[in-house]
Amino acid sequence: MSQKSRYTGMVFIGISIVLSSVAQLSMKAGMLVLSIEGIVLSMPQTVEELGLLIPPFTWVFGGLICYSVSVLCWIRALAQHDLSLAYPMLSLSYVLVYFGAVAWPMLHETVSLTRIAGIVLICAGVLVVARTGYGHAE
Repeated sequence: MSQKSRYTGMVFIGISIVLSSVAQLSMKAGMLVLSIEGIVLSMPQTVEELGLLIPPFTWVFGGLICYSVSVLCWIRALAQHDLSLAYPMLSLSYVLVYFGAVAWPMLHETVSLTRIAGIVLICAGVLVVARTGYGHAE
């Protein structure tokens, strides 16, 4: 595999990871608004109820669109990388989702030492896999 092809594949992996993380955060935000508003996922009975559904469903559907594009990027990445190298990279989405959730006040996530330690372990694991991906000594 050429160096350019490897780089392109890694770009698609990165885009897939970022879009997947954005999708998770968007869908959580939308569902959080629905639960705060006490809206049950049923057919709205009034125009006012319909109006209350539009903003949170925008977040949810936006997340679904991000997931769809993420899957397309993932398929492209798999065409250029071994699954044993590409798949562990997806765990970086846990890192992005955690930091995104902590940074977004609406989601009320907190920082904890235990979670930070877990993120450090995830990043270390991804580095180990990445170093062994292209002919490095195992």
